[in-house]
Amino acid sequence: MVTIDLAQTTVRKVNEILRGFGATHQNAEIVNPDAKHYIGVGLVTPTKVIIRGSAGYYCGGLCDGPHFKVDKNVSWGVGDNLLAGSIEVGGNAGAIAGVGMRGGDIVVRGNVGSRAGQVMKKGTLCCAGNANFMAGYMIYGGRVIILGNSGERVGEDMMGGEIYVGGKVESLGNDAMLVEPSSTDLDSVMEFLDRYDIAFQGSFKKIVCAGKTLRYGTAEPRLRKIPFTTFSSGGAEDYWNAKVQEDIRVKAHIGRYRIRGYGTSRHLPHFQDIAFKADLTGAGMDPDVVSRVNLRTFLGEKHGGRSLDLSMPVMIAPMSYGALSKQMKLALGIASRMSGISENSGEGGMLSEERAEARQMIAQCLAGRLGWNVHDVKRADCIEIYISQGAKPGLGGQLMAEKLTREIAAVRGIPAGMDLRSPSRHPDILGGDDLIMKVEELREATGWRVPISIKLGAGRIRDDIKIALKDGIDFVELDGMQGGTGAAGSEVAEFVGIPTIAGLQEAIDGLAEIDCQGQLPIVLMGGVKDGVDAAKAIALGATAVACGSSMLIAAGCIACMQCSVGSCVIGAATQDPEHTARFDVEKRALQVHQYLEAIRWQLASIAHAHGYSDIRQLSRNDLVALTPEAAALTRLPYDESLAGKVRGRI
Repeated sequence: MVTIDLAQTTVRKVNEILRGFGATHQNAEIVNPDAKHYIGVGLVTPTKVIIRGSAGYYCGGLCDGPHFKVDKNVSWGVGDNLLAGSIEVGGNAGAIAGVGMRGGDIVVRGNVGSRAGQVMKKGTLCCAGNANFMAGYMIYGGRVIILGNSGERVGEDMMGGEIYVGGKVESLGNDAMLVEPSSTDLDSVMEFLDRYDIAFQGSFKKIVCAGKTLRYGTAEPRLRKIPFTTFSSGGAEDYWNAKVQEDIRVKAHIGRYRIRGYGTSRHLPHFQDIAFKADLTGAGMDPDVVSRVNLRTFLGEKHGGRSLDLSMPVMIAPMSYGALSKQMKLALGIASRMSGISENSGEGGMLSEERAEARQMIAQCLAGRLGWNVHDVKRADCIEIYISQGAKPGLGGQLMAEKLTREIAAVRGIPAGMDLRSPSRHPDILGGDDLIMKVEELREATGWRVPISIKLGAGRIRDDIKIALKDGIDFVELDGMQGGTGAAGSEVAEFVGIPTIAGLQEAIDGLAEIDCQGQLPIVLMGGVKDGVDAAKAIALGATAVACGSSMLIAAGCIACMQCSVGSCVIGAATQDPEHTARFDVEKRALQVHQYLEAIRWQLASIAHAHGYSDIRQLSRNDLVALTPEAAALTRLPYDESLAGKVRGRI
């Protein structure tokens, strides 16, 4: 066993050493840890690590296989997302011990802080002392053993798993209930305690999910399908149009808000309300225009990681396996490779087949840590921390039971057959300071190799962008109100958040307020439909754009508004095997690729028509607002006569 003195070296260097030791099956003893953060983050071998003292945040986080022994105490998030292995803590643990666990054992011989085992999926978390409030909060699976008192609201909003309490159950959380443990349950618990030499005399109470809130009480009825082209206009000539009447009927039946997919249906100021001043009637006449304009874009080198290398300032927006079929995800991965851009896992975890197809893959980290694991972190080209999205800012995702198949549930690490409503907040990101800690953990897990980005739904973006800059984010993905979704509350999609073009302006203004203009790249998404929109976004100040709904339409989506219920007839947004069997992956991938190449041509043609040789030469000076509303949101000049001329050319 090799001794490493943390007083003489950095945690970053120590973690590099531990990774090397693991590869050669050596064990390590760490002295003078002095409660430093991130010790042992990202280990994926069964090496043994003894820490002689106390450890800070995320000790043993994002690991698969190692065995840690900590002599004294640990801070927040010990064993974050542990897949396998064990962590033994001789003293107390801070909040969210075992957060997002997907296997292995964590044993704390003292007390644990609040929300122990939050969103855990598998494994065993054992506290030999007392727990603080909301132990087992939003637990999906696995087992929590508390030998002392439970703390208040134990099992709050639990969706699976088991909690055993040897002391007093101070109060039960929402949808948690007490049941009598079986002899098999008790034998298993005692076998675990014996394995770790933990003495216990007494009896256990067992807490499980009552199951009263796992499904919406009344499902939405299947009514006639109103395609988005009709749905979005709402039959504006009729006040009591078909869309309004259907909405009233459905709400009268279910007694709650409606769930639907796609994007905002009502008109909001958007890219069609902005135009280029120049006469672009001759744009694209040069058959070799793409080679005459530099479109290549690098994203994410700000803090030393290897940047994303995009052949043009375009990315595929995050869309999950679950919301989309496996076939649709594979088509997106193939298309992203063919066009030399990036694909995004979305919230459902990374498909190995898609990772193999995509040249550059972004792994998305959600609050529920669905499908999240160290191996996907290590094989990603970028990590995206999801805070919210434009269609549901401030809220978590939703995946109705019809689409949560056993396969998808297994990937996500959760029970099948429930109406999944993801947490709206990360368990370990409750403010700007917590975000810094999470970013640093992810950098340690990847060896500082890849960029760390953050996805924000456009809301209080003027403040959020400053926090992102301060916290060392490499680039921001900003999603405006017109962004699409697989499922969201209809009122939220329509009336919460701010329009895409306003969100970008707020972000730019926020950076300008602290004299940091241009210091944080912004990828704009939310209703970007083509290269013309993309060019306008770049002229307004975005570094790149990301497209979601337009990629689905390119693949054959008919906008039938059945995304949330899983009956998409083309097989793109469903898990129905009859529909997905019709989806020709290679054919659809080629369609998406060809549309991406059309976007490339549009970007190059617009820049070339302005006399520019680089897409980044486009600026606000090239734009005019066609409506007073768009002018107010973007502060672009509005000249009624000029706007009339531009409209005439359009």
